[in-house]
Amino acid sequence: MEQGQPQDQLEIENQVVYYKSSEIMAEIADGSIDVIVTSPPYNRKKNYSSDNNDAHNDDMPEQDYLEFLKRVWKDCLRVASEKAVFFLNIGDSATDQGISEKVVNAAEEVGWHRIQDIIWVKSIYGKGHYTPTGSNKRFNNIWEHINLLVKNVGKYEVNPKAIGIPYADKSNIGRYGDEDLRDPGNVWHICYEMTTGATIKKGHDAPFPIGLPFQCIKVVPDARTVLDPFLGTGTTLAAALKLGIKGYGYEKYPRKELIQSTIASGRDYEAKPVILIPHYEETIGLLVEMQKNLSSTLPTPKSKRERDRFLILKDTLERMGLKTNLIKKLDTAIGIFDMEQNVQGIQKPLEKKKGQTLDQFLDGK
Repeated sequence: MEQGQPQDQLEIENQVVYYKSSEIMAEIADGSIDVIVTSPPYNRKKNYSSDNNDAHNDDMPEQDYLEFLKRVWKDCLRVASEKAVFFLNIGDSATDQGISEKVVNAAEEVGWHRIQDIIWVKSIYGKGHYTPTGSNKRFNNIWEHINLLVKNVGKYEVNPKAIGIPYADKSNIGRYGDEDLRDPGNVWHICYEMTTGATIKKGHDAPFPIGLPFQCIKVVPDARTVLDPFLGTGTTLAAALKLGIKGYGYEKYPRKELIQSTIASGRDYEAKPVILIPHYEETIGLLVEMQKNLSSTLPTPKSKRERDRFLILKDTLERMGLKTNLIKKLDTAIGIFDMEQNVQGIQKPLEKKKGQTLDQFLDGK
């Protein structure tokens, strides 16, 4: 914490954190917040503890949990401007299917209006931090809800092209506008950063990546202020800092050094200019064009993992129906690897037989 600051709050440039509950946010004036981005405690016995090891009760009776959230959502409505947009992140688990809907309903019951459900895909191909189920009863959960709510249906605005991606088909430029940008849609692919067990257990084991609040804030035109009533590690204010927007956060059970370092890290954040998945076909098409200038053969995979990556690319090209000799090159490289592995599988037992007599060899000893 910087010298001279009160013990119950933190200020970093234009970002302010209050170390208290957000059920009553007396520090914030009525109608002064333009964007709210938050992910409340999920009430799943997760670890939300402070430097002093005080901890949020993340195992409340369901009705108590929802009433607690209603108090927060109600005060969020009070501080929200008429044009305010509220991005509410909540996910379901195998043991509490439907709780996310109840959390959003709680917001609607105090006056918020639901506009849209954005799907946040938080893990692609198993990359980044996520928790595998290890179950034979269900699939890994790789996405969560981002519910878009507003205070006044007639006065809010969002600009999807603020986070737009270039057209794959450039002929659409001029047909649908003068910019080489299109609406990215309501499926956002923002992977969790890789983390270690030690990082996860710093008191808040469910931080979302900075790219998520960054996009949420950026799509709201002329936003002046941002609020996160469940700040956690401080990611929302890191995004606000990067965007040069005044931010407020509330965290009753803070890890103060972690919050400070997270917010400060926003200065160095670099948004990814293009999201890979919406450009799936264009990316593969470019790869096919590039390979034409490569040598006539591909290197043989050096490991089973690399061999599997070759196989995935080959399968993708075939499913897209692309006519390219890269498929044949991949097939050849995979075949050579498999043949070498088979030869090694034969050689190893033969090496063990070296030095044996003919009778020992024939007896299989």
